[in-house]
Amino acid sequence: MTHRIRPADRRAHETIAIEHESQRYKIGLGRELLPGRKLGPIVEVFLNAQQVNSQIDVLASDGAILMSLLIQHGCPVDVIRHAMKRNPDGSPASPLGRAAAYLVEQQGD
Repeated sequence: MTHRIRPADRRAHETIAIEHESQRYKIGLGRELLPGRKLGPIVEVFLNAQQVNSQIDVLASDGAILMSLLIQHGCPVDVIRHAMKRNPDGSPASPLGRAAAYLVEQQGD
């Protein structure tokens, strides 16, 4: 097992609102802060459904925790995205898949 890179205690956080299959979600991204207060890589992911503590909220949140641990253990985000289920048209089949696709997009910035 690879060593976990533990995120710093102080980090930047950004929130993105998405909708997936008529359900609203918020994706939270924790980023390392680099010298000069520049944003570093994404080191943790949060995902919450609009209906707090609903079954879908719990599943989304637990999935995001696992995604965060994968990132902290060095798993590339494109590998995570590729492992997620897709719809026949190639779009992500879940809100967690949408979050993974967003991470891949952000990696290019």
